[in-house]
Amino acid sequence: MITIKDVARKAGVSGTTVSIILNGKADERRISESTRERVLSAMAELGYQPNLSARRLRVQTKTVPTLAFYWPIDYRSNILASFLNSFQTAFKNRGIECDLLIRTYENDQIEKSIDPLIKNSYTGALIGATSQKDMETLEKLNLQVPVVLINRRSEKYSTVYTDYKAIGFQAASLFRQKGYTDAAVFTSKRPYMATGLRTQAFLNACAQIGITVDPEEIFATTNSISGGVQAARAYCSASQPSKVIFCESDQMALGAIWELNRQGIRLPEDRELLCIGMMDPEMTEYSSPSLSTIQMDNREVMERAVDLLMDAISGGPKEPRQIEIPFQVCLRSTFQVHASAVKNNFPS
Repeated sequence: MITIKDVARKAGVSGTTVSIILNGKADERRISESTRERVLSAMAELGYQPNLSARRLRVQTKTVPTLAFYWPIDYRSNILASFLNSFQTAFKNRGIECDLLIRTYENDQIEKSIDPLIKNSYTGALIGATSQKDMETLEKLNLQVPVVLINRRSEKYSTVYTDYKAIGFQAASLFRQKGYTDAAVFTSKRPYMATGLRTQAFLNACAQIGITVDPEEIFATTNSISGGVQAARAYCSASQPSKVIFCESDQMALGAIWELNRQGIRLPEDRELLCIGMMDPEMTEYSSPSLSTIQMDNREVMERAVDLLMDAISGGPKEPRQIEIPFQVCLRSTFQVHASAVKNNFPS
């Protein structure tokens, strides 16, 4: 591992000078710009990564954890905003201060962003929305810092998740309770791990309880608002489409209802639509018409994830812990059943 001494030797300065520059006190100690440039150049050449957690503990009288939040850069960035709001609330409620670094990564390529994690540059980390390949990468590591995964299952790391099979079965059951025997599905061409599992769970449940989903009625597009528009457009072009639609994300559903409105199809009078809610509930509650969702509780997920992470940082249990967060059925305008038919997934 590259150390401050290695950087100092490369730059031709003392280790103390390197530390002063790293701690942002170069101006105060009147270190020249040329010396700073030599040190920074040496750090870049050697690939030196400072241990931020240790350095902050040394220079601050108050211990402030440095946490990393890993999240992919794709359509799921909309969900990130909901998690960040929940994160801020969770720490405020606990009276804890922290430095939060958002670490973005590309789907299937988390290995390009985890070097600081491997080098113990953070006090702890939350990692969300990993693909199967990313999970395999993480499972091979022997990290020294606490890590909590969001909406994934793992025997190696603590996790906070919602049961995707229960979500899929709940959606299919609601369709069956209203007497539907066939359904259309709006899904992603390249499903991400969690959304793909929830959609597959819905299809499996349909097969079990007597709902037919014809392959021609699975409309695959991008998992985005514009993708929902495209799926709805293809659906409306079909000769005899099913009267009920399962949409694998609320983002797609927002685009879908826009196109259905444009084509004069009324919800729920002419068609019904139910989707998985992953964004802030306000995004779907105040759409027109308001979307019926099986809602993921991002606030509760983050609350429990913060609990697990801070407990581990404070020296709590070393073994991984798994916490399941219940979902909630939010029936609004696009799909309605009698209240007695709804079975929210709350712990008994």
